[in-house]
Amino acid sequence: IALNAFAALGQQPARSTRTAGKTPSPAAINNSVAATTDVNRLLGDGQSAFDAGRFEEAIAKYNRVIALSASQPRTAAVASLLIGNVNMAQRKFGNAEVAFQRAVTLNPSYAEAWNGLGEALGELKQFPRAVEAFNQAVSLDPKLLKAKYNQAVTYDRMRNFRYSEFVFRNLIKTSPDYALGYDGLAVTLSKAGRAKEALSLHEKAIALSPQ
Repeated sequence: IALNAFAALGQQPARSTRTAGKTPSPAAINNSVAATTDVNRLLGDGQSAFDAGRFEEAIAKYNRVIALSASQPRTAAVASLLIGNVNMAQRKFGNAEVAFQRAVTLNPSYAEAWNGLGEALGELKQFPRAVEAFNQAVSLDPKLLKAKYNQAVTYDRMRNFRYSEFVFRNLIKTSPDYALGYDGLAVTLSKAGRAKEALSLHEKAIALSPQ
């Protein structure tokens, strides 16, 4: 989580420090540097709290990042994503949906947040909306394999085994080393009454990822 968050921050476009032809004062520059340092420290502290199971503390840290990032919506979106992840870990799926929705509102091109929103909606059994969120994640980042996997799983949960199989087969065609793709397809085929076909796919998944 922390690596994704810091990477997202690093991908933000550089912001000019010039305003209306004026050179910013040293104090303004120092304040900007201090704010960035505070945000990075809070993100790190939030991750440490999350890892230790101190969920409320983690959320408080991330909310502080949001408060400090009024003019940096992409940074606030990262913090919102992380709040969503904390709520997912606690199975507070309604709260997670709110956090992920805020993240995609702040940064509509944030594929990870769309995937998180889809996961929360899936847990709330709002499957059509979950599929839409996963579709958005995949369209923004075709390499986000977990979004494609979640897309197929959601069709499976809707008992639309035919389309689930279609998505899984496309996934393993484009990503032949992705063990979860084979395993997910095997589960779908088993549910569809095709257990014999599923066995070789389970074996393939185990061969790719013995653990």
